Amino acid sequence: MTILEELPVEATQTCSATVRFSDGVERVFPVRTGQTILAAAKENDVRLVHQCLTGSCGTCVTRVESGEVRMNTARGTSLLPSEAAEGFRLTCTSFCDSDAVMHFDYPSSLLDEPGPERCTAVVGEASWVASNVVRLSLRLPDEAGLEFRSGQYVRVRVPGTEEWRSYSMASTMGDLPELVLLLRVLDAGVMSDYLRSRVKVGDEMELEGPFGLFYLRDSKAQQIMIAGGTGLAPMLGMLEDIRLKSGRKPKVLLSFGCATEDNLFYQDELETRAAWLPGLKVKVAVANPGPGYSGLVGNPVEVIGAADLVDPPSAVAYLCGPPPMIESARRHLEALGLHPDNIHAEHFSASAA
Repeated sequence: MTILEELPVEATQTCSATVRFSDGVERVFPVRTGQTILAAAKENDVRLVHQCLTGSCGTCVTRVESGEVRMNTARGTSLLPSEAAEGFRLTCTSFCDSDAVMHFDYPSSLLDEPGPERCTAVVGEASWVASNVVRLSLRLPDEAGLEFRSGQYVRVRVPGTEEWRSYSMASTMGDLPELVLLLRVLDAGVMSDYLRSRVKVGDEMELEGPFGLFYLRDSKAQQIMIAGGTGLAPMLGMLEDIRLKSGRKPKVLLSFGCATEDNLFYQDELETRAAWLPGLKVKVAVANPGPGYSGLVGNPVEVIGAADLVDPPSAVAYLCGPPPMIESARRHLEALGLHPDNIHAEHFSASAA
């Protein structure tokens, strides 16, 4: 059983932590009470993927298979209530109260891939593709060593400030040295203000990455992608990866939604992707349409029904959007028969604009 509460003041015992990766590799190390699992792993030369160390990014997530593991909720957490209830924990803010076994949804070989790199890119183009979305094309220097999996994200420093923001990449490794980001523009925010009033071709922009465990899994089962707004970005890279894969390609369902019609973007792009991938089915929905709108009405979660799924228990889902959408999508997909371990999510917050 796992529990979720604040860290107690007293801490005396030492526990054994067993971490299991998706490729079957297993590591065991001691964790002192009062010591985070991530800190204990580092102390014992066990590498785990992580980034922020504060519980805000969700990169270090694990699922507890057995034992008592709790998070220090006083520090805050990026986990959704449904994820915590299903046994997910962040190793940077979690502690063992007993011997525990934890599963990490990535292969141990991922730890051998190049880590995050920092470089200075140049703005090649900034264009409005919707009333609240800017497509930002960056050109990386020739010496940049950025290597990433489609679906991952980079951190970008807003020019003229010390503020950093995180954005999923809409392009793939094959597009380098061009890197494409889709940025939501809000009424207020340092990046939003920059995009509205100051961005120009040739601006230098410092970036670091890649980060995150949101990437395309190797599976021939149906792939279900649910994207809200700029959550479409990582799905575009994943679709390109599927298109370029040799052999039989999986069936793909992409459900994309925005609040209003003028928030929609990349509809021609999605039609092109569907022509490239005969197994791709695209649903586009608008939550609050205007008069004369003839498309699907609703959010990208509720427009998916049982008839859209091929074999729910084996299907793999990718969710990217605001936390309420992720929470709703998890519940909906599990009710349709998807296994929780096959649902992968990247959620973002408007406060990061």
